[in-house]
Amino acid sequence: MKKYLSFFLFFILLSVSLVSCTKKPGETSGESDKKSAGDTHHNQTKKINDVSSDERVFFGRYDGKKIIIDDYYKYSSNEKLMDSTGAGYDLYGGDLKAIIGKYGKSDEQTPEYFFDDFKPEFEKYTSFKTGDKIYISGSGGVFPAQISGYYINMDDMIGAGTIFYAAVNPPKEMKLEDNEIVVCTYNSNMSALNRKGVTNQSIIDEFKGYVMPKLKGVTVSEYNDKGEPKTKQLEKISNEDIKIFEGSFTGKDKNEFLVSVRLQNDFTNFTSLVYVMDGEGKVISEFVPLAVNNFTFSLAEGIIDINGDGVFEVITYDGYYEGGGYSLNKYNGGLWKTLTTGFVFGV
Repeated sequence: MKKYLSFFLFFILLSVSLVSCTKKPGETSGESDKKSAGDTHHNQTKKINDVSSDERVFFGRYDGKKIIIDDYYKYSSNEKLMDSTGAGYDLYGGDLKAIIGKYGKSDEQTPEYFFDDFKPEFEKYTSFKTGDKIYISGSGGVFPAQISGYYINMDDMIGAGTIFYAAVNPPKEMKLEDNEIVVCTYNSNMSALNRKGVTNQSIIDEFKGYVMPKLKGVTVSEYNDKGEPKTKQLEKISNEDIKIFEGSFTGKDKNEFLVSVRLQNDFTNFTSLVYVMDGEGKVISEFVPLAVNNFTFSLAEGIIDINGDGVFEVITYDGYYEGGGYSLNKYNGGLWKTLTTGFVFGV
């Protein structure tokens, strides 16, 4: 059954990529800046290796003890994992079980395994070696750290993403919540991760006004105590439906606004968009074009400047009602390029 579940999630995430234009690392989407309405997407793709070394960036997640790092470059370079039958993913898990058995004791009742030292077999799963120095960005700032070991979670085989991770002992100064997502690079010029966005209610209300006409005709379902739906026209956007960040996202202006909307139409369907707009509500770039009553969605989770050039990259959560994953996206010459993906999970 796992191979079918993994294939299903792979299909879902592929659909998310096509709908939201947040593709796998190295892929791009967008159109020429000459379009008056801003950029729209093309399904132009590049190989993962086209992501240059100075653009390489990784998602980390605090599991309550360590920060585990998803090396999606290594993961996605394994073509067997993309086998549409799911057999490649089962092989991935089987190989890791064999490694666990070689250097420890594999136990069906024990899903989590830690290793302090780099093993030759790990080369296939991560580019990180123990002792490697990296920088970790969270809401509280950027902190130096070093790779301290490796982590395997066999429970994650129910999904279709990485189950082998490098591990870092969190810097003492770094305050993290359980399951908090961080960004890891080799670049000390990286900025702190901004998840909060704009909190000024007048600005939020202003952009609600800019977005509402674009959502004309959208319907949402309300459910009674018996779980029976009643469909009605969308009348307003709540603060929970919209997220706004201010900064430079295309490099054209320092006073741009990243506007992300996600509405739940019913139990399984969503309406979402992520636009870069100016202060007057004009669309500069359709980062994620409007998708109405769609099975998948994209939501802006945060912004970060990974190289100190003053232009922010965008973190999105791309998912469906039972799962999803994170992508880090960069505006590049009129196109949106996904630099990395991480922590893909779903059933």
